[in-house]
Amino acid sequence: MYLSVTNASNISTDEASLLAFKAQITSDPNGILSKNWTKGTHICNWIGISCSKKHQRVTSLVLTSFGFRGSVAKEIGNLSFLNKLDVANNSFHGQIPDEIGSLRRLNFLSLQMNNLTGQIPESLGFLTRLQLLDLSENDLFGNVPFSISNASSLKIIDLGFNRISGNLPRGFCTRLPNLQGLFLSKNQLAGQIPSGLNQCTQLIYLSLSYNQLTGSLPTDMWNLTKLQELYLGSNNITALCYSFSNNNDYYYIDSMLVCVNYMNPRYPH
Repeated sequence: MYLSVTNASNISTDEASLLAFKAQITSDPNGILSKNWTKGTHICNWIGISCSKKHQRVTSLVLTSFGFRGSVAKEIGNLSFLNKLDVANNSFHGQIPDEIGSLRRLNFLSLQMNNLTGQIPESLGFLTRLQLLDLSENDLFGNVPFSISNASSLKIIDLGFNRISGNLPRGFCTRLPNLQGLFLSKNQLAGQIPSGLNQCTQLIYLSLSYNQLTGSLPTDMWNLTKLQELYLGSNNITALCYSFSNNNDYYYIDSMLVCVNYMNPRYPH
């Protein structure tokens, strides 16, 4: 009896969280939620929802490209079993709620291609299981919060196409041993590229083009032996001189020396 009541209570918590999320959506052009997310059907049968078989708790919320308009409800942070949140390519506006940092099981977070504004919440650093963070193509501003480096499981960070400013955090890579892709192009980052990126020993993709970066590259970038794609164009970097081999316009750290001026048209990104 106790287990049944507890389980029902947990399901009720998830249902209340999802209905609060629905209530913050002001435009649902295809009637997806208004027709399907109703109390007459079990939440595990709602469109975009996946549940665990054992506990019947919501583990995945995927609502991409539905044309939704509205804000992201803070109650999303009550979906305590959630491991995937993907609402990309909609028209969500407002700030990213701090409460997302409560989703300690989350390993995939994509809010890309929306109209979100404000600063990136420091609370995302609590997501220690997070492997992908994609906040690209929004209207976010402020600095890259150093707290993100506490999410030590991260493999991909994509914050491109925003209005993020300030310097690249120094010491970022010492806490991100699994990072494979760092995408920060089309922002307003300034200053020099800091030393220490070589601590991201698994880094394959590094994209910093179309910012306001200055100076020259730190010499320890020579040690990024797994780097395959490097985009630095359209900055104020005076000399890009590295040991690369050229293959189909991608630059691989190897044995051939290629010196590229920041205006070189061979950097298309």
